[in-house]
Amino acid sequence: MQCRGARYTGRLKKLQTVPSYAATIDAMNNDRLRSIFKRLPGHLAIVFAGALLLLFAGLGHAAAPPVAPGADWPAFHNGGMLTGEAQAIAPPPMKLRWTFRTGRDEVPATRPTTQSSLGAGHFEGSAVIADGFVYVGDTSGVLNAIDLKTGKAKWSYRAEDGFASTPLVFNGKVLIGDESGFFHAVNAANGQMLWKFDAGGSPIHSSANRQGDRIVFGTDGADIFCVDANTGRQVWTQKAGDRINGAPAIANGVAMVSGCDAHLHAMNLSDGHEEYDVDLGALCPGSAAIDSGKMVFGTDGGRLLCLQESNHQQAWLFESIKNQAMVYSSPAIAQGIVVFGARDRSVYGLELATGKKLWSFPTGGDVDSSPAISNGRVYIGSKDKKLYMLDLKSGRELWHFTASRGITASPAIGEGVVVIGDSAGNLYCLEPVAGK
Repeated sequence: MQCRGARYTGRLKKLQTVPSYAATIDAMNNDRLRSIFKRLPGHLAIVFAGALLLLFAGLGHAAAPPVAPGADWPAFHNGGMLTGEAQAIAPPPMKLRWTFRTGRDEVPATRPTTQSSLGAGHFEGSAVIADGFVYVGDTSGVLNAIDLKTGKAKWSYRAEDGFASTPLVFNGKVLIGDESGFFHAVNAANGQMLWKFDAGGSPIHSSANRQGDRIVFGTDGADIFCVDANTGRQVWTQKAGDRINGAPAIANGVAMVSGCDAHLHAMNLSDGHEEYDVDLGALCPGSAAIDSGKMVFGTDGGRLLCLQESNHQQAWLFESIKNQAMVYSSPAIAQGIVVFGARDRSVYGLELATGKKLWSFPTGGDVDSSPAISNGRVYIGSKDKKLYMLDLKSGRELWHFTASRGITASPAIGEGVVVIGDSAGNLYCLEPVAGK
């Protein structure tokens, strides 16, 4: 989905943020620490919260925590700070474990509707992996739960309109917005609807992210919502200046949303208060990635922008993309390297600290897919029908898989496999070849 706005030019604003004690406690997202805080006398609680503030100030400049082996992939770009880094997976070559086809391999819907005019769907959003299942929505409005071992559908849930975002799996729920402007919570075990939130009728292309039980997403109507994962109740709402396509990045109790208004909006998760606003200089169709105290954004006009997380000032700006082609892909970060695709048909690797170009890799089509990184290897799709595996440090091609149609969705890596969908409605599960 394209941004409505034209290109923006502007200077970055210098703004400061003072986090609150409440935001610090909420950011911990830890029931044990919250319980300790509540039991402390007033003066000790203030000291304790102040210590946590200092701790989080340091964490804001730390690298993203390593991903545990065997970990799931429960959200777009693995959620949280959206670095796109996954568990370690065995090296290539890989083989096809199974293929799931929309309109062919689904089971009767758990929630039948009268909507049937969209036909078989394809994949604009990406798949997620959690607890031995793959969850993915398609453009015909079907959300499927697929057994990761067999590729067989466990259940299929139908919405009133299509899905163009990536699900979020949390606490036994699958959460996803549709193109009619409804946000759904579905029981991960049986596909039954738990609740549905009306986001005002504007399509939802923004994938949800979370911290604790706070779920955050944006809409094409420029609304930013935070809802309670357990009840679907609205916690707070904010307004941007134009459509929001990307998923919010979340760090230190703050949700960071960028979009077609060419601004970064940073909201306190506890109450939605806007902590700061930064002019990005051009519309931003994807999501930010946050690591080592830096926030990285792809924009229109062939730009990759990096801001310092501490003061929101520009750290560096990369503008060497051919023909000023849009960066629709959301960047991924691992081992001090930023990787992203662009509509000049190339994949780029930059040094996170300086923005220096380390390598570029040409493909045969535009690269809207957002990369995933695992164990020094980059996985990214292209509209040339290929899923590429590249060496993170050099950009050298290690292996590729050819789908039946172009790939704009992003890969999910979890439980030892790679899952990717194409624009023909095929979902592929790839596993390493044993003994290789």
